Amino acid sequence: MSASFRKVRLRVRYDFSDARCIEAKCWAPGMYQHRGATMSGSRNTGDETATCLNRAYHGCPADRGHDPTLATERKAEGWRLT
Repeated sequence: MSASFRKVRLRVRYDFSDARCIEAKCWAPGMYQHRGATMSGSRNTGDETATCLNRAYHGCPADRGHDPTLATERKAEGWRLT
């Protein structure tokens, strides 16, 4: 099950594990850079995905620490479930 969030006035949709991620302590929306071997030696392939950076780099923690007050703060910042 996956959920997408976006910030008001931004077109980018960030992929998260589920709809309750907005109230998790591990919340970290950002642009994940895909890495791989290239001919020039650079490991950056240029591809970026809008997602939760904790999920992309480390996987979701077992205890995400859901707190409804965090959801209220993030909604006030303009984050919405899409």
